[in-house]
Amino acid sequence: MSAGTSGAGWRELLGDEELKPVPRRVDRRAFGREFPSGEATATECAQNLMRTAQLFMDADARGLRRHGLSIPARILLATLEGSAEPLSHSAIGDRLLVTGASVTSLVDTLERRGLVTRTRDKTDRRIVLVGLTTEGRTTVDSFLPEVTALHAAEFSVLDDAEREQLVILLAKVAAAIERLDVDAVASSARPRRK
Repeated sequence: MSAGTSGAGWRELLGDEELKPVPRRVDRRAFGREFPSGEATATECAQNLMRTAQLFMDADARGLRRHGLSIPARILLATLEGSAEPLSHSAIGDRLLVTGASVTSLVDTLERRGLVTRTRDKTDRRIVLVGLTTEGRTTVDSFLPEVTALHAAEFSVLDDAEREQLVILLAKVAAAIERLDVDAVASSARPRRK
């Protein structure tokens, strides 16, 4: 496929037969009796989202394994590439939504591979900055076109309007989860009825 393959072109890779999605479902009536604090359709959303997320992550890992990088490593390299300057560990952690220990481990691995370097900040020597090496930039230039093509193929089953709607719906759920008091919800759940 050429770099300019359209959604229709990617659909060719899926085969000629019509795509017949089979969503995971629960017995809604039985679910309602058994889980009085739950919602059957919410559980169906959760099950289908988790299944899709796992398939998506597996496809990314398979499609890009030749680079020998984990998904977090690729995201960190792409984040550094998109930054105008080297980033501190805390800035990387904020952008990747991971802990400082995770950033340190990831940077250690990438540094051993010669993809990133650490330097001290010129104004505050306590701050360690992480930047891409030439080899790191070459690696990013190699995998980014592949990952964007893979994502185009994965979402080619949706038209532009459906993709936009999916982005909005996922953002809406993410925003609600971020505000959710998980402990309060879990502790207020009514007992299961067997």
